Amino acid sequence: MTPDVNVLVAAYRPDHPHHQSARAWLDDAVLSAANGRASLMLLGTVVTGFLRITTSPKIFREIDPLQDLTDFVDSLLSCPGVQFQPQGATWPNLKQVCLTQHIGGNLLSDAWIAATVMQSGETLCTFDRDFSRLLPFSQFLLLKP
Repeated sequence: MTPDVNVLVAAYRPDHPHHQSARAWLDDAVLSAANGRASLMLLGTVVTGFLRITTSPKIFREIDPLQDLTDFVDSLLSCPGVQFQPQGATWPNLKQVCLTQHIGGNLLSDAWIAATVMQSGETLCTFDRDFSRLLPFSQFLLLKP
């Protein structure tokens, strides 16, 4: 499994309206990874988006200190079974998603995440319904708020 940006933000920020469901999913995913029942992969582009959103005063009135945010990511990566997946050779998947789904504009970041998920064989956990058109059903888990 791999969380989307919105799941990491909601899991981290207690003031987020979806905090409880995102945190419950993340805690369960970390436990499953530690027990070897499932993988938990943090994508580089998702971590970048997480840092971008949580440090933006346009999104949150009180932004989070970068040190706290990086400590959160490091704490996840220090758990057994949790891995970091930097972007690799996802261009063929990205090109296919963009061309077949006619993706442009704001959906390009989501297309990059979807291409990385397809390449890695992971399943994306998200609150964002847009991924239902970008990923096969078997690689997409929509959390309920």
